[in-house]
Formats: sequence, C-alpha cells, structure tokens
Amino acid sequence: MTSTLASAPAKIILFGEHFVVYNQPIILASINKRMKIECKIEEEMNKTLTIETNHFGKKTYPLSIIEKNNHYPANDFFYPIIYILRKILPHYAEPYGITIKIHSEIPYGVGLGSSAALSVAGVAAILGLNNSVKKKNEILDIAIETERIIHKNSSGADCIVSTYGGLLYYQRNTKIRSLNLSKEISFIIINTGLKHSTGQLVSRVKRFSENNLCEFYNLSNNISGICERAIKALEEGNFLNIGKLMNENQFILERIGVSTTEINNTINDSLQYGAIGSKLTGAGGGGCVLALIHHQDKEYFLDNMRKKGYECFPVSIENQGLKVNIKSSNF
Repeated sequence: MTSTLASAPAKIILFGEHFVVYNQPIILASINKRMKIECKIEEEMNKTLTIETNHFGKKTYPLSIIEKNNHYPANDFFYPIIYILRKILPHYAEPYGITIKIHSEIPYGVGLGSSAALSVAGVAAILGLNNSVKKKNEILDIAIETERIIHKNSSGADCIVSTYGGLLYYQRNTKIRSLNLSKEISFIIINTGLKHSTGQLVSRVKRFSENNLCEFYNLSNNISGICERAIKALEEGNFLNIGKLMNENQFILERIGVSTTEINNTINDSLQYGAIGSKLTGAGGGGCVLALIHHQDKEYFLDNMRKKGYECFPVSIENQGLKVNIKSSNF
C-alpha cells in the first residue's frame, strides 16, 4: 500500500497585505500551526476516492472523478484536492481506491493561509502517490495554480511562505528575501470569528484604487516605506519600532476599507491590554488580528482578552515550511 504524508504551515502577514497585488512589498511569516495531509492507495477499496477532514467531515466519490473529461462542480469545498489529483494522476486506472485525510490546526477562512497550506501540502502528498518527489519550487508552481482556484488574484505569497517557511520579504515577480531575527518575537492571534471573502475584499480595494488614484499611489509608497523600515526593526529586534509600524500599516488598511468596526474594537482592546502594535492580518473584513506582545506581558494579555470573550492564542514563527514523509502513514 502506497502512503504519503505532507504538512505545510499557516502564515501571518506582518506588513503589506493587499498592496502586494500592486507590486508593493510584503513581509509575512510561517507560524506553528499546520495543515497535515495523508494520502493512501487502498487495495481493498473498489475504485473510490474518499476525502476526510477534521473540520468538514467526509465525502466519497467514484475514482473516475479525477479523469479530466469528467464534469465536477467547482463550488465543492474539496475541488482543490480534485484539481490536484487531476493534474498529477489524470490517468490513474488501477482497480484500487484513494483515501485522503486532512487534519488542519489552522482556523479556516480567517486570513491565516489555510487555502495555501492545503494547496502546498496537497500537491506534495499527492505527488508521493505517483512516486514522484519534486523540488520545492516545482511543488510551489502547482500549489499557486491550485490556490488561484480559491483566490483568483492570489499573489502567490501565501504559498511561497508555506512552502519555504520562516520570515520573508516578498515583492511580486521581483524578489524573495529571507529575514533573520536577532530576538524571538511573541505574537498573539485574536480571531474575530467573522468569516470573509478574500475576493470581495480585493475587489473593494481595486475600486478604491480606481476612485482615489493619487491617494492610493501615496498609500502604496507609504506601505513600501513601512516594509523597508520593518526589515531593519525585525532584524534588530526593535519591538517598539515593529509595533509602531504595525499601527501605521493598520491605519492604511482602515483607509482602503478592509478593516471593520469589530476589527477596530479588537485592536483597541489589544492595545489597552499591553500590545506594542496591533493590526489585522490577511484580507480583513473579519478574520484575525495580530498583536505584538512583550514576553513578560503575554499571560496578562491573554487572561484579559479571554475574559472579554476573545478567542486568542500565541504563535511563533516557524522556520521550516513544507515537510514530506513518504514512508509514514501516521500523523
């Protein structure tokens, strides 16, 4: 029985979301929450494909679904997995079956890169079924293609950081730079609990840019400057400057219309309880807030935010991106 396991990390955006689509830089990092995908060829299953997740239950399809000429509804949550199977195993005709188990530690639809992690881990795990071990850049290309099924205007940044891991400075079609931290940084994720549509928010920013050309140009330059100053602050471990730049970035995100009353209230509460800097992370319109906290203030912050009813949890930057194990069938 062939079995492969792959996992890829979630992500946080520290600076630059939305403007990356307009070729401005972005700084983002992989974090210690993972999407784990196990794929097996099952000899006792009779030409069926079973996909099972810890968040969205279980679904079974005829194995013929992965043939490219078969119609398949793109609005099915599992469509990206079907897409990857069609891309990698289009002529699979063995009289067996495929089981795919997805275990996610990443909250879905709140801006932490669950779709990118699914795409990256899914490509790597399914390639293993084909006894094909690819380089990370080859996995990345298919993963970006897959994620664009979910987010049509994806810059590819989420898939890049999920594949390679660590803290990255990225500018679309231009450069990727790995940043080194001199000190460990403590972040807290605060989940507003509000789902969002990345596509709708990207469209909203596009309308803002078209209706406010001069202002958007200036805001874009401001974001570029924030990212450049953030490189120095991050590499020096200057928490006060990192926090200040996060707050500046949040003001710009509010101006382009992707923040909300709930996000703004969450940020205000986080600053009240000791955050050095606080901003939305991801597309906005809901999702998560990222707060920078001094190590010694972490427990005080968590206690008080949870007393106010917030779902929040600490995260750390994880340097390892995609992991693949072709021999193990256990999580």
